[in-house]
Amino acid sequence: MKDKYDDEDLQRLYDKTYFSTRSRPPMWIRRAEFMHEKFHPKTVLDVGCAYGELVKALVDMGIEAYGVDGSEYAINNSDSSIRSKLFKVNLNSDKFPFNDKTFDVVGSFYSVEHIHDINFFAKELQRILKDDGIAWFLTPNEGLEQRNETDVFTNTFEEWKKIFEERGFKVAKFSPHEMMALRGKLGKFKFYLLPKSIQNIIKKVAYDYSNRKMKDASFILTKN
Repeated sequence: MKDKYDDEDLQRLYDKTYFSTRSRPPMWIRRAEFMHEKFHPKTVLDVGCAYGELVKALVDMGIEAYGVDGSEYAINNSDSSIRSKLFKVNLNSDKFPFNDKTFDVVGSFYSVEHIHDINFFAKELQRILKDDGIAWFLTPNEGLEQRNETDVFTNTFEEWKKIFEERGFKVAKFSPHEMMALRGKLGKFKFYLLPKSIQNIIKKVAYDYSNRKMKDASFILTKN
């Protein structure tokens, strides 16, 4: 495994085969709704945006949203209506094509584990994030033994916390359980008819249970 991937490596690894199971529009629509409900952003950047499905969902809601990804294939196969909002960026070495302090929210969903140069990435994140902005990360909660050709920088939450705190961020665990829908597999129990406060307790229990298998780390970064 290389220390750092160049553009040729990125296009080889993140091709049609890699993205063949990545398209799940309903999930991204719900995630966009949740981000709007929870953070009320005016500007959002999706890091590792793939086909830009989250960007499209946010734009359709009237939010100014953009995406960056290293894969030409993914961006070239995005919805034409938002393709101008997606940019091919090597997250290890390319300056993000945005002005300083542009974004209220930066989302990174199962992408930070693909980045080799965390120093460079953290500096760019500090630069583009507003002083009162937040960055939300979802990433596998795994350590060194799970690294491979694409998941090159997997860590546990405790390791990510140390990494980003050393680079000038505050780091806090964040449970996205409120994003869960109670009309899917749990629909037969009609939990969605209960008061919202009770629904959120049920969602928290369901999320924690399912995350035993998923082993995801979810955390928020803010500037010091």
